[in-house]
Amino acid sequence: MGKESDRSVRLPSAADIRRAVRLYLSHAYGPKPPAAAVKFVPPKRFDPAKWLMGDLIERDPADAPLENVRSFALRIGNAAYPHMKLRLSRPPRDRVFLFSVDSHDAFLRAEVDNPDRQSLERLKKHNAGVVAAVNAAWDAAGLTTQREYLRKKIEQARGNEK
Repeated sequence: MGKESDRSVRLPSAADIRRAVRLYLSHAYGPKPPAAAVKFVPPKRFDPAKWLMGDLIERDPADAPLENVRSFALRIGNAAYPHMKLRLSRPPRDRVFLFSVDSHDAFLRAEVDNPDRQSLERLKKHNAGVVAAVNAAWDAAGLTTQREYLRKKIEQARGNEK
């Protein structure tokens, strides 16, 4: 995890971060991702805290110390859309960071009569397919995803209702 002051958060291991990025790349770009996306693959041996706090990674809030960061974003994109992100986010009142894919296209809209509407809908469908494929690959690899975390929370809540 890094320094003594970093103990308030639990980051994924270096191996899990590398695995998550590589799986994302394979589903977002296929066998030959562009250099602009490959630059997000961390080196073989790295400190997750230092790497995530580096210049390549977006943080929220941007100027917060590690223990106050709510999310990290890697704007890796995909073959059709450069703004898709691999995100590591921390749920409220929790210390663990979870993997998710942010298609970053929910805000995109086109009126029914807009000539770009069909293209936009195809793009959003493509992005949804990439998100689903990456999530399935992460689940199969046993990575700690936001989807799995939420599934467990729902199961816990249902268990408490009985």
